[in-house]
Amino acid sequence: MNKRVLVGLTIIMILFSPLASSESSDEFTVNNTEPEMTTGDYFLYELDISGLLNSMQDEDIDEVRENSNSGMRLEYGGDSCLLTDWSDCGIGLTTWELNLTMVFSNGSGIDNDQAIMLMKMESTYVWTNPEMKSEDTTVQTMDMWFTIDGEAYHSETVSTEVSITSTENSEPEFVKSGDTWSVLESVKTTINEKSREDGQWEHEDEVIEYQNITTNYNAESISNVYIGNTSYQTLKIKSEELGSDEMGYTYLTDNGMPVKMEYYENGSLQMIGTLTDYSWTNEPTQTSENNAIADDELPGFTLVPALLASVFAVFIINRNE
Repeated sequence: MNKRVLVGLTIIMILFSPLASSESSDEFTVNNTEPEMTTGDYFLYELDISGLLNSMQDEDIDEVRENSNSGMRLEYGGDSCLLTDWSDCGIGLTTWELNLTMVFSNGSGIDNDQAIMLMKMESTYVWTNPEMKSEDTTVQTMDMWFTIDGEAYHSETVSTEVSITSTENSEPEFVKSGDTWSVLESVKTTINEKSREDGQWEHEDEVIEYQNITTNYNAESISNVYIGNTSYQTLKIKSEELGSDEMGYTYLTDNGMPVKMEYYENGSLQMIGTLTDYSWTNEPTQTSENNAIADDELPGFTLVPALLASVFAVFIINRNE
């Protein structure tokens, strides 16, 4: 799984420059204005990963059951540049926790052919608009509990990925139906992993990867998205990395709010993310009469949540490799 493909799921109109057309006569446009955020503002996505869990089944795994799913929480962490030497930075904090029951094929050797798996992901994302760079530090942990002949076992794996991305393009101000553009990125990723099973940690060799990535975007159509009893008019945008079998759709309201995200692999729907809750101190207003929302409904937003939502599938996908 190439992690950078997931970035394309939700930075559709937020990051880095259209290289092409804007010929549609539709009046519905997506605004790329960066919102005013306050430390502690958050957005919560409900994640439906049933397609992904089904795809994990093979000759060794009969079923994967979801016991609990925290959803993906995206929080604005302030304006510090942390340890970078950049200027004018923003910080995004992302968390997600998932509890599963793994049902193995008969004769696995594990008691009842079942194990409990707990997965957690924490990400700190720092970006700077002037220098068009970002640094994403993601810590993924997996714990598994099972018994063999009545004896309890506990295995742990911790993986840390640090990705530094430079983008060559400038960002668009507005996107509407019919627009197409490309994002060009240079990415350096450093991966460290350790694991243990009721003993000392074993460390894998550090892996450093360099990639030049081109992701193409297509604002396909205007689409209505339902959240509960509320309908939102959105722009449906497809993202697809060159040379990959993965793609995503993001559904954006006119002020850039991604109310829904979909991730596909080999043409099969793997995950759906739906915005369900938020706390935003300086909530902007919608600009389209068709997108007007009541006080008790979801707000619009652009840059920060969209940037952070790029990691919503990284952990579970890596565990499926």
